[in-house]
Amino acid sequence: MAKQLGYTDDDLKALANFANAENFAPAVKAAIKLAENMTFNGRLVTDEDFAELRQYYTEPEIIELTSLIGLVNYFNRFTTTLRIDISGTDAPYESYPVD
Repeated sequence: MAKQLGYTDDDLKALANFANAENFAPAVKAAIKLAENMTFNGRLVTDEDFAELRQYYTEPEIIELTSLIGLVNYFNRFTTTLRIDISGTDAPYESYPVD
């Protein structure tokens, strides 16, 4: 999906160190940080993070970002727990690495 939106392989590789990457605009970095912190532990999202988001996004946009991130996290946990293969390949579910 990211490639369909115009992101390159270099952009995708840069996600691992997005805070220091030159590939992403500050608004995108703020959104990635929100997604990463929400995914690992929602308590990691600070008031400072919301202040940074407000520099680039309106309140409704922040709510939309937060809702989408939460929905994707839910969907990933749901399909993973139930071993639902959404890869689009014929590879068995068990063949995918666990990080």
